[in-house]
Amino acid sequence: MEEVQTERESGQERRDESAQADQRDNQPIVSPPTQPEPSFPSERLKRAAHMLFFKRGRVPGAKAWELKAGIGKSYEKVLAQLDEDLKELDLQVKKVEAGGIGEYSPDDDEADKFRYFVRLRGTLTPKEARMSGWRIDNLAALAAALSLVVSKQGKVERKELEIMIAEKAGRWRTLTLTDTFLRTGYLEEDETGMISLGWRTKAEVDLPSLMMLVAEAKPQDDDAEVSATSSMEESAPRPPEEQPTE
Repeated sequence: MEEVQTERESGQERRDESAQADQRDNQPIVSPPTQPEPSFPSERLKRAAHMLFFKRGRVPGAKAWELKAGIGKSYEKVLAQLDEDLKELDLQVKKVEAGGIGEYSPDDDEADKFRYFVRLRGTLTPKEARMSGWRIDNLAALAAALSLVVSKQGKVERKELEIMIAEKAGRWRTLTLTDTFLRTGYLEEDETGMISLGWRTKAEVDLPSLMMLVAEAKPQDDDAEVSATSSMEESAPRPPEEQPTE
């Protein structure tokens, strides 16, 4: 009898252990809590925004070494987070080579030849463009000037540029517009009188899209002139045919 009782107790223990094992197997697997992605303190983001938004000197934005000194060695990650936060405002952080600004020398660190700006992410409507202080015809002249420089492999003589602007905006406004484009940084002029793209064009203008729009534009003036000339020729009275003399 004792042996039978012992066997029963052993069987019960085995069944209990099996039931506990099944219960452990059926328990839902709880994944460990995920660590949130590291974010930078708001003070560093504010400091980066202040350095990029507010102009110090004649050129807005900040150079790489300035950001490194003000934010730290991880300034590029801070700028990436700032760029993500600016998406809701239709703005973005733009990285531009400072070689065209005249601030970079070959002795500088490789990273220091870049400058960072905040620019518009999308595009302005014509109404918004007028509110920004630019006239529509001035913007058209600027687009034509940039297109000419790009089509000439990045450099064009000032005289040729002025002739083109005179055709688009009038001869009396040529010098004023050319000086405005140079002063605002959209164009640059070297000591030989050659015009090239300025730092502001590289920072603000989407050149591939601009050139595509210019290529898709169809000139209407020449077609209209040809059509008008043909109509005038058709409506003009023809001289009478000479009568044969007997």
